[in-house]
Amino acid sequence: MKKLLILLIIPLFLTGCFDYQELNERAIVSGLAIDLKEEDFEVTLEILNSKKSDSDKESTEKTYYVKGTGKTLSEAIQLANLKVSKDAYYSHLKVMVISEEIAKEKMEAIIDYLLREPNIRNIFIPVLAEGCKASDILETTSTANPVSSETIQSLLENNIASNHLALKLDFEEFADALVDKRKDAVLNTLKKEEENLVLSGIAAFEGYKMKTILNSNEAATYLVLKNESDNRYLKTLCNKEEKKYITIDLYENKHTDISFKENKILVKSDLKASIIDDECKFDFRNPENYPKVEELFNNVIKEEYENLFKKIKENKTDILGINEANYKKERKDLTNWYQYEVNYKYTIDINKNGLIFKVTHDK
Repeated sequence: MKKLLILLIIPLFLTGCFDYQELNERAIVSGLAIDLKEEDFEVTLEILNSKKSDSDKESTEKTYYVKGTGKTLSEAIQLANLKVSKDAYYSHLKVMVISEEIAKEKMEAIIDYLLREPNIRNIFIPVLAEGCKASDILETTSTANPVSSETIQSLLENNIASNHLALKLDFEEFADALVDKRKDAVLNTLKKEEENLVLSGIAAFEGYKMKTILNSNEAATYLVLKNESDNRYLKTLCNKEEKKYITIDLYENKHTDISFKENKILVKSDLKASIIDDECKFDFRNPENYPKVEELFNNVIKEEYENLFKKIKENKTDILGINEANYKKERKDLTNWYQYEVNYKYTIDINKNGLIFKVTHDK
């Protein structure tokens, strides 16, 4: 009986060792960058380095990079794989970086390949390289941040210290929005400042084509409207002569409601905010100060919203889901939504706990 029990237990330990050795013999691809090189696809793979140093205690470098170029994405990846001494393993892929050229011209081919490729799980994070090659973003490392894909992942997940610019978005969600005829997709963007990676905004698509990039202010306002923002800092002068400012932290309390009346789009949002910094030292025990602060931030919010709506209408990118909202109510598409007028009204209520904004867009 004891011999039988031992025989049953031994395979469990053997299986664990086998899996470990098999993984150790693979080249784990952590990041993928896709660029255009003339008319060809150029891919860059970030691979975690398992090679040991002479001391056999730690790796000489955390990662290394290989490139491949081909007429199709699959050919480019295959040629890159041939430069790796081990079996390239994509199941641990964390980040895909694409260039602006890819986003404007080749997204359908990218989506088609990645959805069909069984060795790549669709839970990695897609980002767009703004103003540079995708490989430039993926190959940006430092002593403090030796693995670029992990740095990018951390930037997107921990973007809470200032204006919230990052979407919680994986490849599957991005692909779903691209293929949905009643939605337009968005994508986080990164750029290089000196030798650092920084969040720069949000790329907006129409179908499979990137149409524009929202700058940091526009992106922060968009995320507030989509109820994806933990904070949106707004600052305005409260004393022009002394150049003193008042700053608030703005966020959405409920999901934005979109409705229609004749040729008008009505967007209703419940927003809240608290005072972060008040250099003018308003005395909120005095009711006369209430309308002063109301007027200051009415103008700021009005300008922020007008800039965002102007940009998405000019580029015909329906990232706010206007057509989808109309279809749910009317069961028909509103393909010319960008020709509609957007009306809005701002009201601000102030109480002893700070500022509470209730913003509605209507007649």
